[in-house]
Amino acid sequence: MTQLVFALVVTAGANTISVEHWSGIETCLYYSRKLNSQHVTHYNHTHSPDDKVIHAQCIPVRVNPDIVEIFDH
Repeated sequence: MTQLVFALVVTAGANTISVEHWSGIETCLYYSRKLNSQHVTHYNHTHSPDDKVIHAQCIPVRVNPDIVEIFDH
């Protein structure tokens, strides 16, 4: 049986560096916003190499909870 969760996918340039599965969209979006906002205030995107820019987004996916770790908070 599968469960609908939200995958927090974090990339640096073209490389996926992390995927975590969250049971709720609000928690996933919280972490996504925090990760994405750090670049707005710390350095200018136009002068940063693409492989140094981190981007995070939440994607709805279906996973088997017996195989994939799902975070609640």
